[in-house]
Amino acid sequence: MASTGAPPPPPPLDDDDDWFSKDIDDFVVDIKKDSSAEPGADVDTAASLLLESLRTNPKQFFDDVGGNYFDPFVAAQSAASTSETKFHLPEDRNGYVQKIPYSKLLNLSENESREVLLDIYSQREQFVKTFSQEKCGDELMLVTMKIMNKIASLPVFEINEELFLALVKEKNFWNNLIMFFKRSTNQAEARKKKNKGKIQGVSVMDMLLAVGKVVGNVRRILGEKKRIAKFLEELTAVLAKASVKSDALGLGGSVSSSSVKHWSIYPTLDDLKGPGTDLKPNIVSGKFPSVDHYLEVHLNLLKEDFLIPLREGIAAYVAHSKSGSDMPFYGDNIRVHGCVKLLLPGNVNRRSAKEELVIVDLDPIDRSINGGGKSMRFSKWGLANSKRLMHGSMVCFSSGLQFDDLIVAIISHRDGEQLSNGYICVEIIKVENMNDIFDRELLMIESEIFFEPYHHVFNVVKNLKPDTFPLKSYIVDSQSQHQYPDYISRDRRAMFSHKGQLYNVKVPSEWPETGSPIGLNPSQYKAFKLALTHKFALIQGPPGTGKTFIGQEIVQALLSNTEHQILLICLTNHALDQFLSGVLRYSNSIVRMGSQSKHALLDSYNVKQLNEDVLIDKRLRTCYYNSKQEYLKQMEEFEKLQKEGSSEEIVQCLNCLQQSSRRIHELNQLSNYEFVKNIRVVGMTTTFAARNHTLLQLLKSPIVLIEEAAEVLESHIVASLTPWTEHCILIGDHYQLRPTTSVYALAQRYQMDISLFERMIKNQVNVVCLEEQHRMRPEFADLIRPTIYRTLLDADSVRGRPKVKGMRKNMFFFTHTVPEDAAGRDDEKSKKNSYECKFVLGLGEYLVAQGYRPEDIVILTAYNGQMLQLVQERKGHEKLHGIRITVVDNYQGEEAKIILLSLVRSNESNSIGFLAFRNRICVALSRARNGLYMVGNMDLLAGCSKIWQSIKQRLEEHSAIGDTLELMCEEHMNIIKINHPDEFEKVGFGGCQDMCRVVKECGHQCDSFCHGSMYPHRTCLCYQEEVAGYY
Repeated sequence: MASTGAPPPPPPLDDDDDWFSKDIDDFVVDIKKDSSAEPGADVDTAASLLLESLRTNPKQFFDDVGGNYFDPFVAAQSAASTSETKFHLPEDRNGYVQKIPYSKLLNLSENESREVLLDIYSQREQFVKTFSQEKCGDELMLVTMKIMNKIASLPVFEINEELFLALVKEKNFWNNLIMFFKRSTNQAEARKKKNKGKIQGVSVMDMLLAVGKVVGNVRRILGEKKRIAKFLEELTAVLAKASVKSDALGLGGSVSSSSVKHWSIYPTLDDLKGPGTDLKPNIVSGKFPSVDHYLEVHLNLLKEDFLIPLREGIAAYVAHSKSGSDMPFYGDNIRVHGCVKLLLPGNVNRRSAKEELVIVDLDPIDRSINGGGKSMRFSKWGLANSKRLMHGSMVCFSSGLQFDDLIVAIISHRDGEQLSNGYICVEIIKVENMNDIFDRELLMIESEIFFEPYHHVFNVVKNLKPDTFPLKSYIVDSQSQHQYPDYISRDRRAMFSHKGQLYNVKVPSEWPETGSPIGLNPSQYKAFKLALTHKFALIQGPPGTGKTFIGQEIVQALLSNTEHQILLICLTNHALDQFLSGVLRYSNSIVRMGSQSKHALLDSYNVKQLNEDVLIDKRLRTCYYNSKQEYLKQMEEFEKLQKEGSSEEIVQCLNCLQQSSRRIHELNQLSNYEFVKNIRVVGMTTTFAARNHTLLQLLKSPIVLIEEAAEVLESHIVASLTPWTEHCILIGDHYQLRPTTSVYALAQRYQMDISLFERMIKNQVNVVCLEEQHRMRPEFADLIRPTIYRTLLDADSVRGRPKVKGMRKNMFFFTHTVPEDAAGRDDEKSKKNSYECKFVLGLGEYLVAQGYRPEDIVILTAYNGQMLQLVQERKGHEKLHGIRITVVDNYQGEEAKIILLSLVRSNESNSIGFLAFRNRICVALSRARNGLYMVGNMDLLAGCSKIWQSIKQRLEEHSAIGDTLELMCEEHMNIIKINHPDEFEKVGFGGCQDMCRVVKECGHQCDSFCHGSMYPHRTCLCYQEEVAGYY
């Protein structure tokens, strides 16, 4: 990076939010502030009482802090004239920073927390300067404590740390705080004798509590700093003199009642080389002993789910290296880059990007051979289009094969062009046992487990507290008693109206007897009532029963009858788009967070569109500008250190840059809050929710609805909730796909794959199961009932599904005994079966010839290896290029007219892998609407699984299984029997082997071979007309 010119702006930590990439001059005027009081604001009672007394008796204090005269009339006029407190104090030419007048601080302290933060943080130098004098009045100290307590209540931890650290460094602030305590306690006894235990309505103890609270916040935010420890020692002595125990102020004990707050997701050398953490299993039945126990269980499982593959991969690599083998190392969980170098931007002869702080040269040897130019190896590998080395992935570096030292880093920027040239950019997180880290040969380990979601969820969950743990009585204590949502409990007559029906939510007798008037079947109506009347409600929806539909009905009722914001969270972008599209039918007050939407209808409701339409608060612009300037100064220092600094100094500077970047991210969250705070429905994925938990804490949405909840790890669900969650509705089906873990053993031995949804059902917590399916032909549903679902009814609409053209049966299982392909490695995910691949592609081509559109047909398979094989083989089938090919796990919640299913497994070892799992069987067999065609070795499947035995019996009852697939010509009613994939060549045109003989528009019979409707007669040449024309 060149040392001349202005350094680049910091990288946004969330690619979905990019207004901070604009120049400061591009910002427009600020928004009018919402002057309403903050719900649940953390306002110190003692401070409020004292400040009120100062307002009512202003003549007690004539001299303002810093020599400014306090005019109570000006202060009153200022407070009455505007709801905003703006003070932009100029900086003196000689560098003197003016202080903030006490009168302005007094007015400011009455605002809600976010307003206080923006005003103080935009003038932070002036705020800190206010305490530079030796003596500050008690009134100023109390006002300041109220301000700092309000700021500390906001979830902007990096900004809080900067502000509180600035106060800690100001020695006079602490001295004045101590003096305030001493004056208060020394006068306490005298006041008691005179029956004056209060000053202007505020007791001495209340004042002490107010101060203790701000000290506690300093301690919570900054930890056990030396200056704080010294202050606490003096404070304890003062309190002892006043006969007040330090515990009364919450100052006793450690910083946190739980050690988990100090845990880190980033691995240490001990983590990577040691035996790992002693794990406790997830408690599926019954309650957890405590919140600390709950956090310990889920945090350790989350961390080990990421670390075990990395630890085992490194151990395998070290063992391989010690063995002296000449064979290359192939690891299941890691990829090894044998020689890389960490470089600084100024030392790289290439185009630089704004995100670059530390660059990894992945191919320094090949580059040196080619004269320092391009990497020939990486240009051939095509990594830019792969999922390798993704943004947010973790990489580890070491100087030797024994891993006696360690650098942990996160990929901070991934440019396709630069990756093809062997460069990535990283953010160094920690360094162990290594001094010089730059421009030396290092070993790099790339974990194949994507790190980013683990990182965000871990950091959210570890900061949960016992006293504010969201929905603790359900999630931790597993209580099942009925409770109304808090906002309904506060409402004496909770009258709801939905589709012309009026009823009191709290009076069951006022509800309509059936759901018919509002268009709901009996089980949907039960779910509707449960969701509206229970603080924590679960709705189980078997395939095709309308989980999304009932969710949309619930949202419509909540929008019509409450004023509260609804947070809508889905696992996948597809489900989120589908849900929000339905909400648009009755409300346009929605916002779609994130940039992965593929639904054109939602384009104008994306948060990026709001960023362009809404004006930005002027104070927020100032905060951003100040933070950006601080970042640029640090960048200048970083560039100097590249030339003359030590590795330790450079890493320290990098840490400062990362802190600045995180502060800008927090300002970004404050900006997003401004954009969406008045939107009724805020939609996002679970990944976005974990990455942007600060936004959730700012929004304080009381209603949270989570769809696909049974597929989400419990820790991810908990990370989507906040202490302000009053009403939570989970929708899902634990009989379909469970949450995915990286380590199978954690699911088997520790029940990590049991979702919160399933765990609550096992503990009989408020659940209703939908019973009527609207998707599958009844014979399809027979495959999963009662084997998987005891009660699953068919809606009338599924009984009249059109038959599949060109097929004798609408459902058929083609069974065979052809072995699966031999795998190069014993990799469960790499299984494939070339025989089945040819069969389903041949059948797909035949169905397209019947006139079906590619989007009507989906090819599903159980294994990634088979999916890749199908995609590769499809290149020789031009008609199939629009057909979707995917694995079962990626098709949960979706459906198609015709499903072609390849089950892959066929072997003599009697192994069917995860085809024995009920959840995958359920999903695979329940996606089709009109046609379902399966290919597999049924003798093997039924021999290994009782569920497949039952499915085989059902197929036999419908005469829908065998080793011969029967096609049927729609024109001649001929039956064509297929026993082998090659036999699809007989029906290459989609018909039988007879001549067509259909009378065409010209009046002559078609002389072509029988063909499907893909080849209309108007495209067939009429030979009789050609002959007549010749003569």
